[in-house]
Amino acid sequence: MRSLPLGVALFALPLVLGGCSSASPGDTAAEAGAAAALGHVHDLALNPGDGLVYAATHLGLYSLGRGEPAPVGESRQDTMGFTVQGPDTFLASGHPGPGQEGPGNLGLLRSTDAGGSWAEVSLGGVSDFHALTAVGDRIYGLDSSTGAVRRSDDGGSTWVEGAAIAARDLDAHPVDPDRVVATTAEGLMASDDGGATFTVGDGQPPEPLVVIDHLPAATGGAVVGLDAAGVVWRSEPTGWVSSGPGNGTPAAFTAVDEDTYLAAFDGTVLLKSEDRGESWQPIPDGVS
Repeated sequence: MRSLPLGVALFALPLVLGGCSSASPGDTAAEAGAAAALGHVHDLALNPGDGLVYAATHLGLYSLGRGEPAPVGESRQDTMGFTVQGPDTFLASGHPGPGQEGPGNLGLLRSTDAGGSWAEVSLGGVSDFHALTAVGDRIYGLDSSTGAVRRSDDGGSTWVEGAAIAARDLDAHPVDPDRVVATTAEGLMASDDGGATFTVGDGQPPEPLVVIDHLPAATGGAVVGLDAAGVVWRSEPTGWVSSGPGNGTPAAFTAVDEDTYLAAFDGTVLLKSEDRGESWQPIPDGVS
């Protein structure tokens, strides 16, 4: 999952869902309603165009930070893969929502108005990307219909099919977009040839990672992610370092900057850390 530098203040996100050690005991009726509205969160990303976090869910795209989680646009598509390519420019994939027309696999979709409307770019009826990452016009997608990593060098117009790997997540390096890292049950796998081939990476973290991101280019682009228990692992020059408690099964992870992480646990629990994962809080207080 490719995140973008913060660039602007992040508005408060009024969402405390599910149970974990960081959250207050019990759910209010409003929180229960928010959970029902969001459904399962597949991905999270910060939009530098408006400073809001967007949640890609089973029931469409939601913006977080202006009162209750707000559905974005009229499309309630099952948004599986999702990434922010630039200010107000989103990429997504998945399946049509209930009652929606269109192919079962949506291919690559693009929005240039922060999710207000979507247009098919390519691969409609062919591909369902369960993970997307972009560095400029270089886009990678993990195609669930074939199990292969696809790469586009022209913003999604045309694609090259790469290696087939049983991966859960993938992310491209922000400085060297030919380098892609993917999470698998056997550990991290890396490609240095634009996804054509993957090998098991050297220096694995002690626990396999489920979801990953690279830190921004200005910080060197180290890999950081969550293991199956929701513990943060970060690649350092001296090796992998863990931090903080486990918060449940990870569903999504974004590194906003070197210190600030956003994550979804157990499908609907949204938490933030501002100390590299040492501690986590519900997101309502926002991220400065």
